[in-house]
Amino acid sequence: MEDPVISKIKNQFDKKGNPAKIPLMSGKQFFEARSEADGVYVDNLKKDPFLPWNIFSESVNCIKENGGKVKKGNATNSRLGDPNLGLDTLEGYIASKVYDCKVGDAVFKRINAVASVLAWAEICENTRGQISLLEEEKELKTCESENEISPTFSAEENKESLRINSFYLHPDSKQTELRNMEIEIEVKIQKIKELEEQVADRDEEIGRLKIELKARENFLLEKDSELQVLQEKFTDKSEEARRLESRLIEKEEELEGFTEKLREKVENIKTLTEELSAKEREIEEFEVSISIKDKDLKTLAEEVITKAGEMRKIEEKLALKERKINTMESMLATTGEKVKKLEKQLSAIEGEEKLAVQLREKEEFIKQLKGTLASKEEAFSKVSEENRKYRMQQKLASEGLRQIEEQKASRKWWKRL
Repeated sequence: MEDPVISKIKNQFDKKGNPAKIPLMSGKQFFEARSEADGVYVDNLKKDPFLPWNIFSESVNCIKENGGKVKKGNATNSRLGDPNLGLDTLEGYIASKVYDCKVGDAVFKRINAVASVLAWAEICENTRGQISLLEEEKELKTCESENEISPTFSAEENKESLRINSFYLHPDSKQTELRNMEIEIEVKIQKIKELEEQVADRDEEIGRLKIELKARENFLLEKDSELQVLQEKFTDKSEEARRLESRLIEKEEELEGFTEKLREKVENIKTLTEELSAKEREIEEFEVSISIKDKDLKTLAEEVITKAGEMRKIEEKLALKERKINTMESMLATTGEKVKKLEKQLSAIEGEEKLAVQLREKEEFIKQLKGTLASKEEAFSKVSEENRKYRMQQKLASEGLRQIEEQKASRKWWKRL
């Protein structure tokens, strides 16, 4: 025979639909539950959405064992056996009985789903911090226990009636059988008295339960007033939440604007990075060309230094030649003066052959001096030409050095970039 708790939950699914929307304790939020052959599947337990049927039967057994109400327990940041998650709580009882958890184990939180399904099936009352059986469920339990006694008693009554009927049908039965029947009737009367005492006890219990019910109604009235206050506070909080939500939407719009600007900045940075990479490649090419130019300039500078040494030697030779030419010119000037004196002497002594011979010798000597002077002038012109070429080379070398300095300055500028 199927457990009555499971039957009642299945009947509720048949009435309300499958799947069904199950309200949470507040009544303002819902989750979806689907009844299957092996249990109930819910969508508010992401990690483990399956609740087997025996979890509801064991929950009701736990509530009955604790006098009709029990603390729900809290598995958040707790382990089985902690003050908030003891074995005397419904969450701890389910973890131990259904899922074989040991003391000290972490427990997955299922109490909200289980308590909400039991309350939705009108088996339990789901309140803050605890869950209790409804009064009609308690009465149903009492009636079931009474029904367990009455069939036995009615069966015995049937047997007794059969015996009485058989006695009247057989008037010739023995007196001993009548005595036995009287003894049995006395036993039955005693059982009836015991049952009446039990019924009286039950009446007292029902009276006590009515008193408890009245106290609970008063408690519920107080809780309703508190709930009304909480609802007003919740309304205020809802207004504040709406204001915060509108501010959050504004902040999100601002954030989207900042994100778009940031995206544009990132694109600009990418473009600048690419341009910088191109510039760096150009700089590397310039550095390579500059290094080549440096090598060429070093070679040219070495050549210029070599040429400068050669030019110094040529200048020294030229200075020597100039000194010799100056000496020859001074000698030529002296010779000219001597020639003038000789001419004067020749004019004075025209008839003398000796003077004529000397004059011819002097003339010959003058011719030789003129030839020597012409050769000196030719050498001097050659030296002057070499000196001009040397000065031109010096000018080109200084121009090359100036270009080298400009290139070096340009190279430093590129390096600073």
